[in-house]
Amino acid sequence: MQYHALSLARMDPKLRVSLLGYEGERCVPDIYAMPNIDFLTFQPRMQRISRKLFVLLAPIKVLVQLFQLFWILLFTAGSIDLVLLQNPPTIPTFVVVWLCCRLKGANFVIDWHNLGYSILALSLGDRHPLVKFATWIERVFGRKADANFCVTKVMKTWLWENWRIKATVLHDKPPMFFKPTPLDEQHDLFRRVGDQLSHCNDLVEWEKNDEETILTRKPRGQRNIQSREDRPAIIISSTSWTADEDFGILLSALTTLSGRTAELSVEEFPNVLVIVTGKGPQKEMYLERIRQLAFKRIRIATMWLEAADYPSVLGSADLGVCLHTSSSGLDLPMKVLDMFGCGVPVCAVGFKCLSELVQHGRNGLIFDTSDQLADQLQDLLKGYPRSTPLLTKLASSLERVEHWPENWTRNAAPEFQKLLGY
Repeated sequence: MQYHALSLARMDPKLRVSLLGYEGERCVPDIYAMPNIDFLTFQPRMQRISRKLFVLLAPIKVLVQLFQLFWILLFTAGSIDLVLLQNPPTIPTFVVVWLCCRLKGANFVIDWHNLGYSILALSLGDRHPLVKFATWIERVFGRKADANFCVTKVMKTWLWENWRIKATVLHDKPPMFFKPTPLDEQHDLFRRVGDQLSHCNDLVEWEKNDEETILTRKPRGQRNIQSREDRPAIIISSTSWTADEDFGILLSALTTLSGRTAELSVEEFPNVLVIVTGKGPQKEMYLERIRQLAFKRIRIATMWLEAADYPSVLGSADLGVCLHTSSSGLDLPMKVLDMFGCGVPVCAVGFKCLSELVQHGRNGLIFDTSDQLADQLQDLLKGYPRSTPLLTKLASSLERVEHWPENWTRNAAPEFQKLLGY
């Protein structure tokens, strides 16, 4: 949604754009540089509700959110011409935003990233009354939108065939600041975040007289930054640590890979650094599993990154792993698009519409099991960094990737210009 706000703000400097959402997380730096973007934020309440108390407390949480949204949209926001709502979440946003738009004479536009009821069904089951109620809300109020966008062709077809909602496909695309990271920037970055990787230092040999990071080296008396000859292969995975991303698949694959490669020379197979970013409800459970692993040549680092550093870390990686499976089977993982923007090929777990993004053997590989992922990691990284024909082939297909501004101009800008009377 941040990229939508940026694109709208750049469409007309006189257009005032407000980002409405929970306070706490910082936005991408470009947002703060735009004088015509401001923020309408509120405190999240009752963030974690146990399953036993969900039926009792969820309605209270919804009522609190409903009041917060009503107050901001009706009184704090001032005059409004259009509200662009990202879905999910569906409840209570659909009802509140639709009603406020009608009261203020504003256009109501939905950006469908997934089906909200399908996420609720992960924890409650498809037949639960709350899931059925959420489905009804999503269908009925989705039809009331003045315009709809969705992130896949499969979702567009589903929305029309099942709910008679007409949507325009607006694929997620990486913004321009997702790009390969030059060596000098890698050097500066990993000097700053090196403390988070201290347990991985045994992957390389350190020279006391050189200025070094785990990826780069600046020999004493020289200006140029060099890639280390013993540089580990970097695998990156960004996860939400939720039920629709089984992180155990990656841990099982790494366990298999470690068993196969522990006694190989560095020339045959590199040491591997797996960087994991993100936060979510299952993180502590998986961190405990990670602590129990005893890999010889593989290290896992869960990193906390500033928003400005995340693209640079992605752009320093050799390979991405995506474990997103989609609760609905209709959406695509944004994290893969970010990796593609950085020129990083991906191994991704397969699901219904993934082929709209990952073409097996062209820009990535698709797997279904941890054993398949282990095979792919071994095939891609053997011979690293000198001779990796498969990895090089996949990366070469990402030298020209469409970014967000081009996508917006072609698919979204005309619709918004019409709605705003341009």
